[in-house]
Amino acid sequence: MNVLSWLAAGVAGWFWVEALLPRVTAPAWIRHTFAASVALIFGTGATSSLFFTLLWLGASPAVSAWTSDALILAAGVAVWLLRRRARHIAPAEPARPVPLAWLGGIAAVVCAVAFFAGVYVVLTASPQGDWDAWTVWNVRARFLAHDGLWRNAVSPELVLSHPEYPLLWPAAVARAWSQSGNMSQAAPQAGSFFLSLALVLIFAAGLAVRGGWQWAALGVSALFMTTSLWRSAPGQHADLPLAAMILASVVSALLSQRAGWSGTALALSGALASMAAFTKNEGLAFFVSLAIPIAAIARLRALWWLAGAGPVLMLSLAFRFLLAPDAQMVSGESFRQLSRLWAGLQGMATEFWKLGDFPAHPLLFVVLLFLVFRPNRPCRPLWPLVAAALLLAADVVFLWGSPGNLADQLRTAGDRLLLQAWPVLLLCMFWWLAQAEPSAGAEPAQPGARRKTKPASVAKR
Repeated sequence: MNVLSWLAAGVAGWFWVEALLPRVTAPAWIRHTFAASVALIFGTGATSSLFFTLLWLGASPAVSAWTSDALILAAGVAVWLLRRRARHIAPAEPARPVPLAWLGGIAAVVCAVAFFAGVYVVLTASPQGDWDAWTVWNVRARFLAHDGLWRNAVSPELVLSHPEYPLLWPAAVARAWSQSGNMSQAAPQAGSFFLSLALVLIFAAGLAVRGGWQWAALGVSALFMTTSLWRSAPGQHADLPLAAMILASVVSALLSQRAGWSGTALALSGALASMAAFTKNEGLAFFVSLAIPIAAIARLRALWWLAGAGPVLMLSLAFRFLLAPDAQMVSGESFRQLSRLWAGLQGMATEFWKLGDFPAHPLLFVVLLFLVFRPNRPCRPLWPLVAAALLLAADVVFLWGSPGNLADQLRTAGDRLLLQAWPVLLLCMFWWLAQAEPSAGAEPAQPGARRKTKPASVAKR
């Protein structure tokens, strides 16, 4: 059950994803891959959030775990039965052809085999995970899984365990432990493996919808060049699940835009963004970073996004103001030191440089592809890049105002902060590369836009 619990959450989430997302006009393997990966992330976040809510209301861990699964599954089936005739998305415009695409396919397969084999080896060699896993996330999960001890997870005495951090990821591990009745390390290990797989599959499917398997293979190869991904995947901490939630939320919003701002897809995107807010403090920064462009572009349709975010967002805010101990996140003294701002900018720039190991560096690979294909059209749509840039800007501001030692924070967390936004940035880069060149005299239509017709009097002239 320490392993099957994660798959059960994915099954519960599958009905929600199938009901809320528009049906993409794409090969079946792309649709099913994307739906299954988003379902695993959504199901994990939904069941874990409800599990913690029931704990807070006084239920035992075992009752909370099984009840949360049953309620999410039953509600998902009900929504799916009501919305089986989902709205379809029109086919994407043709993508730029890729010469010798089979080489990219072979590279993606080899990288995937090496990556997941490496994850398995590290999980076997270091079953307790990284430092943050066993000092912050797993130790708090143990309190949540013990009957009557869940409040110790937010005890101010656990200074090194950061009791002020949100609890979605510890709740996900504790839910698996509560269902199995055995606190085996297999639960956080399986969670790390499945969420890593979900992140890669969402990235691949998001590219395949736009550019086919050829561009998906090239993009996945670049993603696997990211060094911090190899370190974080078996780490058993919350940064990689947060990156998966961020990517799933952005891609869901992109599909909503292609369907004329579908309200249900926006609601799913908002729910995933709120789950990110209940996973880490940076998740709350992402929630605001995505809410700004969504509100500016979707306008009144953005209310669907807020409606989907509402339940878990309220839980996250209730945790922050009612349960989490006070912790000094920023300091006015630090903000008065402009040298810290410059050091934070330099540190994040250095993390971009350290994304990969030469010659297998994702930025070098992207630059080479740009030199080969030379896209002369602007990247469309631009708002996902805005959301990712706002998230990175918020990270720099946090580093600037943090009362701690800036050099230590950059050394221990700089690569993980960049990893949270990197899949979105890389996805947008490859969407830009995959855009086909417009034919002479043709102007591509914007998603959801209506064609303007001339009045009859003008047409006659």
